Parts: sequence; C-alpha cells; structure tokens
Amino acid sequence: MNRAAQIRHPFSGRKFLAILVGSFILVTAVNGVMIWYALSTFSGLVSDSAYAEGLGFDRVLAASRAEAALGWKANIAYAPEGRIVFHLADDKGRPLSNLAVSMVMLRPTQEGFDRQASLGETAPGLYEATVRAPLPGVWDVRVAVASQGQTRFHAEQRILVEPVVQPLGQP
Repeated sequence: MNRAAQIRHPFSGRKFLAILVGSFILVTAVNGVMIWYALSTFSGLVSDSAYAEGLGFDRVLAASRAEAALGWKANIAYAPEGRIVFHLADDKGRPLSNLAVSMVMLRPTQEGFDRQASLGETAPGLYEATVRAPLPGVWDVRVAVASQGQTRFHAEQRILVEPVVQPLGQP
C-alpha cells in the first residue's frame, strides 16, 4: 500500500470503536443462538417420577445384587439391516433358553424416537428381533430378561447406527 492511500483512509478511533462494538455484538448474537438451541432441543426431564424412584432405591440395589449373583453373561449386537442379536449364557458359558426377552432402543440425544420389541429365541441362548433405527447415530439398547413373570436380568449396550448410503442414481 502506498503512502497516498494511507493518508486518504487513516485508521481512526471511530473505525476501531466500530470494529470493537461489532465484535461484541456478533459474539453476543452467536451465544444467544446457541443458548436458544440448547434450551429448545432438550427438555432436561430424565424421569417423570424421580422422587418415587429414589424412595425405591433399596429395592433396586437388592435386585442388582441378585442379578450379579446369577453370573449371567450377555452380548448385544446390532446388524446394519436392523437386527438386534442378544446372546445370553450362564456363569459356566452354557446358553440360557426359554426366557422372555424384551428390549428398548433409546436415542440418548433426542426424545420421541424410542423403539420397543420382544426378542424371539432363534437358537439356544440366542434371541433376535428386527428393529430399524429411524435415525443414524448413537443409540442405547436395553434388554430385560424375564423368567416366570419376573425380571431377572438386564443388559445394556451403546451402539452406533451408520447412515444408509444410497448408490448414485438410485432413489
């Protein structure tokens, strides 16, 4: 830049003040948008009955100890075509059969997309169901195993559902 251009357009205090004030306004506006998104996308409600659940915490601890004493081992997998596969074995690795198995798929970042299903036994100790996740991303799969009408075991696995990629030229 030559000397003549500097003389015609000097950097004045007014320009500096305008840049400074404009920067603060921009930062405040961006923060306002981020606060609005944070408050409008998650209700913050984790439980409808937190007080009642807190009162029953001793029962939860007793059930957890009884479940741990069983020594059962579980594995949850999700196949890309939407199949939930649950394998259940006893403490010696033998498959456990003839149990009522149900599951819930929860989206931890968004409400309203949860899925529930009963898993059918396809082989000894192997339970399956087809449950398509409506959105890609992270999901929590919670499985409950019941015997004689009473829930005896729980398992949970966080899974990642990959987005479905369509080949070019296909609808």
